[in-house]
Amino acid sequence: MSHTSPAPIDTQEVERSPGQSALIIITLCLSVVVIIAGVASLNVAIPTIGRELQATQSQLQWIIDAYAIALAALLLPAGALGDRFGRKRMMVIGYVGLVASAIWAATTNDINSLIVARALGGAFSALIFPGTLSTITNVIPSERRGFAVAMWTASASLGGTLGSLGAGALIESYWFGSIFVALAVIGVVIGLMTAAFVPETSDPTHANLDPIGSVSSIVGLGALTLGIIEGPVKGWTSTLVISSFIVAVIGLGVFITWELRTKRPLLDVRLFRLRGFSTGSVSIFLQFFAAFGFFFIAAQYLAFVFGYSPFVIGAAFLPLGLSIPLASGMAPKLAERFGRGPIGGVGLGVLATGSALFTLLGTGSEYWAFAVAVLVFGLGMGLAAPPATEAIVEALPARKQGVASAINDVSRELGGALGIALIGSMFTSGYQRGIDDADLAPELTDVVREAPAIGLGVAAEAGEAAPTIAGSVEQAVTDGFSLGMWFAAASCVVGAIFVVARSPKAGTETSVLDAETAEAN
Repeated sequence: MSHTSPAPIDTQEVERSPGQSALIIITLCLSVVVIIAGVASLNVAIPTIGRELQATQSQLQWIIDAYAIALAALLLPAGALGDRFGRKRMMVIGYVGLVASAIWAATTNDINSLIVARALGGAFSALIFPGTLSTITNVIPSERRGFAVAMWTASASLGGTLGSLGAGALIESYWFGSIFVALAVIGVVIGLMTAAFVPETSDPTHANLDPIGSVSSIVGLGALTLGIIEGPVKGWTSTLVISSFIVAVIGLGVFITWELRTKRPLLDVRLFRLRGFSTGSVSIFLQFFAAFGFFFIAAQYLAFVFGYSPFVIGAAFLPLGLSIPLASGMAPKLAERFGRGPIGGVGLGVLATGSALFTLLGTGSEYWAFAVAVLVFGLGMGLAAPPATEAIVEALPARKQGVASAINDVSRELGGALGIALIGSMFTSGYQRGIDDADLAPELTDVVREAPAIGLGVAAEAGEAAPTIAGSVEQAVTDGFSLGMWFAAASCVVGAIFVVARSPKAGTETSVLDAETAEAN
């Protein structure tokens, strides 16, 4: 039986008024805001969820990472589905699923159900996200496209800020499930706006669903995340953890082997031989690896050591809103003068410095010391981001800019997911080691070491022993925060060396791309 591919839907030449174009841009940017807020909003809720549901530290990590890893793993296949069947159609389906998963999350008090609901939310968000930028590049006139892309980029930062502050305000006024109620309501509104204002586009000729590549990458990344998160809890030599890493190696090995052999790969891994492509991807990965991991463990430090409320926790991250745009504005001119490699490397070095500054904080530190570290951390991200994105874009010719955009997104989301897993696991290890070293009764140690929220709950009912237990928990949280940020700092230092050493000179790679990837294309 023969199958006829649908004709591509290209609306680039359709005449639109400025008002129509504005509605398209606003709708697509709001989509980015709500997807990024889906990750950021839960960071400030983690201490509250831990207290109310008595969740272990690994369960708290899964609440955040289930969404992030599903989003990261499904971005490429979801983008291919949009290319094949219509981007608007996939976005509308994504919103239906996102709203349903948010309602489920809002109405459950079972921790495992919440994790599954979050994973489904990430999967449906993956149907939405790729279509936002692809639609902008297909339907917005060239004279307004630069502005639209800039707005799209800014929406990611806005989503993180609004998500944190909004979630904090909702938790203080209602309960943690109100975050998901708000997400569902907003999802309905933006989904209707998408159906009403966003035109349909597709590119079935170049769509590549690649089911073997998709499944093997999902299995590999999921198993890797499982092993990393459960390692500190189950033990790194436990059957579950070792089996997870074995499955991860097999899954990722199959993915790479298949992508090298198939004529139409989901991700042409040969492109990583291009120095700009690889250094840019690694830099973006590490920026969000450090950032997402930081948000996850810093929220717990601020809650359990500083005693901040959810809204104040969100506000504590606001210095990033000053330093990231400041450094991002300076980075292109600095890169033009000194080179992308040096500036990108310096950016990661400053990010490592900011991460290291957090390790100087103690149980008696004041907010100003935290704020200084946040400012430096943000300056590093702002300096590193533009050169990395430019390196990826310049490494590929115009016909492959869709690949450049996809890798930018995947590097960011995958870095964030693994940052939560790895840096979060360092936090758990440091916290548990701190509780083990504390002078607590053995019967208390096993309970308190499960999570800081559980430990403080024990302290609240311990009578005269309460100050000792609470002090031990605060010190252990500080130890875990320090270990996690040392790990982030070390990762960024290695990345900085790689970026400086491997980055090509500007404009040297696009001319040789065809020769280097001829077999794959």
